[in-house]
Amino acid sequence: MKKKIIYAILAVIVLVGIWVAFNREKATQMVVDLGMAMTSSMKHRDPSTEKAKFELTADAFAKEFKDNATEANKKYINQAVLLEGDVTAVSGVTVSLGSAACNIDSTQIAKVKDVKVGTKIKVQGLVVGYNDLMEEISLAQCTIK
Repeated sequence: MKKKIIYAILAVIVLVGIWVAFNREKATQMVVDLGMAMTSSMKHRDPSTEKAKFELTADAFAKEFKDNATEANKKYINQAVLLEGDVTAVSGVTVSLGSAACNIDSTQIAKVKDVKVGTKIKVQGLVVGYNDLMEEISLAQCTIK
């Protein structure tokens, strides 16, 4: 009885393997669809509704990363921060405050048109990483306050 079950499972695995070999694109799309279905039901974090864990100037924020990136990563990564500073660049949906590159949330894209280089603004978002080669701090899901 156990041998029959094992043979049946092996047969199914072989048949699925053969089907995948001949239908690679369809199989890939099925895996992607399954992954999307599994993650789309999860509640995603919205940093615009959170109280920022840290409120500081963009210059002080950048200085912490330049002085000790390891400790700053431990302190800030995946945390909601509220930064205040002068806009140094606007590129597409990214607003830069010195070394902090803030990717503006899709609900706030209309506000990006009004942002001008040299103006002082407040931006809240999630810290997602630091590129020590470029000395750039990346923030995601940012909102202009």
